[in-house]
Amino acid sequence: MAIKGSLSEASLPDVIQLLSFSLRSGCLSVTDGRNFGNIFIKDGKIIYATLLNRKDRLGDILVRKQIIDEVALKSALEEQKRSNKRIGEILIEKGLITKEILEKELSDQIAETIFTMLTWESGYFNFEADLLPGSEEFLVQLSPQELLLEGARRIDEWRKLEKRLPPFESVLVVKKEYKDIPLTEEELRVLQLINGERTIDEILKLSEFDFFDTCRTIYALISAGVVEKLEKTELAKRAIGDIGEYLNLGFAFFKTGMYDEAEREFRRVMEIAPDNVEALLYSGLIELKRNNLQKAEEFLKRANELEENPVILNNLGYLYNKLGRFDEARTYLQKANVISKENPRIICNLGITLFKQGEFDEAEKMFKEVIEKKPEYITPYIYLALIYVKLNDLKKAVEFLKECIDKFPRLAVFKNNLAVVYESLDLPEEAERLYRQAISDEPMNYKICRNLADFYYESQILGAAKEFYERIPDEEKDWEVLFKLGNIVLRLGDADAALHYWERANTLNPTHTLITQNIELLRKSRGV
Repeated sequence: MAIKGSLSEASLPDVIQLLSFSLRSGCLSVTDGRNFGNIFIKDGKIIYATLLNRKDRLGDILVRKQIIDEVALKSALEEQKRSNKRIGEILIEKGLITKEILEKELSDQIAETIFTMLTWESGYFNFEADLLPGSEEFLVQLSPQELLLEGARRIDEWRKLEKRLPPFESVLVVKKEYKDIPLTEEELRVLQLINGERTIDEILKLSEFDFFDTCRTIYALISAGVVEKLEKTELAKRAIGDIGEYLNLGFAFFKTGMYDEAEREFRRVMEIAPDNVEALLYSGLIELKRNNLQKAEEFLKRANELEENPVILNNLGYLYNKLGRFDEARTYLQKANVISKENPRIICNLGITLFKQGEFDEAEKMFKEVIEKKPEYITPYIYLALIYVKLNDLKKAVEFLKECIDKFPRLAVFKNNLAVVYESLDLPEEAERLYRQAISDEPMNYKICRNLADFYYESQILGAAKEFYERIPDEEKDWEVLFKLGNIVLRLGDADAALHYWERANTLNPTHTLITQNIELLRKSRGV
């Protein structure tokens, strides 16, 4: 289960401590609105961390520290292409570094990455359980408590420095009247990055030194009168906007469900390049996630006019399936299938279209094809069971759903669906047992709550029906749920609550005569 929140409400050190003490494993994604980082945790220990657009490669770090030279790095990279081994592993095998050196350098880099993120006092975090780095990454084990103690010291130092630095959006320029002043090697290297176009934020991302050291150096150069802030920095930044960086941030925000932030980055791309296909595509996907289908259609069709690729076509097909425009969905999905043959996602969406159009035999073939290629996909199993129900082959539907439950024992959807079939077969005990198992697996699944509540309502077990109807959030309760709740509480002797529920139901469905009649009768009986 994902854990999300705002850094203004829960500080990053508190979040890391919580995950560490509870021995969690997964990926903690963090953003301050401009930058994006990931902290990977396994059994409460920090094993890896990255900053988007600021990722130092291990080989570059080792060369910069003169642990290896450029020739050795080039040779190791060439071998990596042939062997697909991790670069650190190759360097150890060649005797160029020891395992201890590798672990120290990686630990230092991970620590610096986390120290940078600890300076972010506003923004958002998202923890995705069991999401760990790929096998190509060399992992370490670091104590969160030790890192946070050192981080607290750094933060105190940073807060003093932060007050003296210009905003990170500021563009820095070398002063024209600047004359040679003795500078340290570190100051000279940072000075080389200042070209009158880069912002402080961009210089920090390009610097070979860590975040704190680069900030100190920038402040020293400003104090010495070597560099200064360029005026009208936002216009300068927009003029030289880094499209690749905006896209990377947009993808990262989209992936973690931060759609407002993702939208902002893709909008920045389109201000610079209005016909950027990726920005248009993802803007469409964001609107799909928000269920703004008309806006999604505008973005996706514009992207498709510029580049007819299978991803855009597939998403247009998915969109038109949602809109109930199945002929259009079929056209786009068939085009996608021609360009990208045997793509299971496209085949699955095309199968859904055929199902919606009542072509059950063809849909069944497609869903079985997807299962052969990607047996872990859930959607084809759901639709195959629905096809057997539509064909009135309830025996086959029951057998198939039992197989699905055995294959995916932790997924409540198949238990719920089998319970619905059992209800139609007039097997109430079997239906209740499966509904109970499903709601135990997913207590906050409101569709199952609704089905179980309806089951108890029809069985006149009103207390249980009320319990499960009330679990459904107010924004998810439709007029029918409110109407039934009104009926239940009236039977239980609470006329005020009944009138409240029926009036809410009437607001959502003012043309339903039975609701109107019940309200009038109850008001008359109470002399209102």
